[in-house]
Amino acid sequence: MLKGADDSVMEQEGSSSQHGEMTSWDINDIKLPQHVSQTDWFQEWPDSYVKHIYSSEDKNAQRHHSSWAMRNTNNHNSRILKKSCLGVVVCGNNCSTLDGRKIYLRPAICDKARQKQQRECCPNCNGPLRLLSCRGHGGYPVTNFWRHEGQFIFFQSKGAHDHPRPETKLEAEARRSIQKAKTAFSPSSLRLKRIQEIE
Repeated sequence: MLKGADDSVMEQEGSSSQHGEMTSWDINDIKLPQHVSQTDWFQEWPDSYVKHIYSSEDKNAQRHHSSWAMRNTNNHNSRILKKSCLGVVVCGNNCSTLDGRKIYLRPAICDKARQKQQRECCPNCNGPLRLLSCRGHGGYPVTNFWRHEGQFIFFQSKGAHDHPRPETKLEAEARRSIQKAKTAFSPSSLRLKRIQEIE
């Protein structure tokens, strides 16, 4: 029984040293590891200076998915996709919902749409919205890098997010649908519909 415990310690040491080899790469290396015995589980909220090796079959990795609000950034290496964090949109009044949650909206990807978003009102208290920019990488936005090589997708994150998590894309879509439904059934829009029907 003692021998078995020693064997498991040896296995753990072997896997950690192998894992050490797997994390010693950098996204800009000419050659990346191709003898990967086990790929990582997909991480929806990668934070800090992390590296992951995903299977090229992983649908989320193929889509370069992240629940952080990221946008494609100009990159001089066509083999590497670079994405930068946009931060989070918060209520200028720092209000809370009835269940005590803060308002952390997903920033729009396009510059023009993001500027327009900041002129809108908080969906909770109608106060002003403001953008909290990400500055977690030495004063610059956190950057994610993606690179497809053979049967693997390599991911590297540089920087630690210095702001709250925004709502996910699904949560943002659900919130917008609810707002549209409320607007469609508001007394003023119903009055307008009746007038149009009478005419």
